[in-house]
Amino acid sequence: MSASTKFRDAMSRYPTGVTVVAAYHQGRAVGITANSFASVSLEPPLVLWSVARDAERAPAFLAAKRYSISFLKHDQADIAQFCAENDELPAGKWSENGNGFPIIDGANTILDCRQFAVYPGGDHDIIVGEVVGISVADNADALTFYKSAYGKLGQD
Repeated sequence: MSASTKFRDAMSRYPTGVTVVAAYHQGRAVGITANSFASVSLEPPLVLWSVARDAERAPAFLAAKRYSISFLKHDQADIAQFCAENDELPAGKWSENGNGFPIIDGANTILDCRQFAVYPGGDHDIIVGEVVGISVADNADALTFYKSAYGKLGQD
């Protein structure tokens, strides 16, 4: 087993939430599934996520000055998988919010972000966004990712 395969396997044992980052690029809405998400700062409110430098969608998100981050609900694994495999957002599963950001309909939480900084991080770029809008939905269970499989976390 290569060192990078071993590292990837080890990281898969850390459960994470699942997000879809969405932006407009060249006149169309694009999305990407990301579980490399974290809060950074309260003042100003900053979050980060990372994208593989060699990902076909990386240029779109590195160029995006505005994007949304949707925290997916436990029953939205199909959207997560779709956005992991396709650059567009799934038909009938997204819309534009009142602030002009493409968002995943029915997500637990949506953060509207403005690009704050981009940092190199090995074979990824770390994108830091300043949160300029927040929408919190109901208290549905969250979609999780653990050992390369989707699951849920909640109060049930």
